[in-house]
Amino acid sequence: MLSKMPCCQRQKFAANLNEKAFTLIEALFALSIFSLIIFFMAPIFQIMLNNRPSQAALQKMEWADFASQFKKEIHQSIKAEVQSGRLLLTKESETVQYEKYGTNLRRQVNSLGHEIVLQNVSQYSFSVLPNAVKVTVQDFSGKEYSIIAYSYVDWNAAP
Repeated sequence: MLSKMPCCQRQKFAANLNEKAFTLIEALFALSIFSLIIFFMAPIFQIMLNNRPSQAALQKMEWADFASQFKKEIHQSIKAEVQSGRLLLTKESETVQYEKYGTNLRRQVNSLGHEIVLQNVSQYSFSVLPNAVKVTVQDFSGKEYSIIAYSYVDWNAAP
């Protein structure tokens, strides 16, 4: 009687049903690979997020950029003075001010603007020398940076 039934009406047995589904072994294999990925990703994220020493230190390129810009600013200045821990540079038509703002060193022109020139600054000092300005900066890791920038103009002869 079974041989007389058309081929599409045959009963489907459990062995035939698993051809298009996942087996338990495949599911366990996928779960183990997923667990390994998660296991190794947690330490990698922890290393990336807790990289505090590099965040606290001034980057070499940041300091080099600041030093270059600061030297150019001093070359163009006709007068420099330190008032209340702020460096005031006088140019022909504007006054440039450097001051600490939080953990940053910022630059303002005519007391306007907010240009961050250095980040992660713990201590700083400005010293006016004869026709030069010395800047000393210390970052949070204790590393100290210093630069002396000389003016092309004789500040004693300037009005």
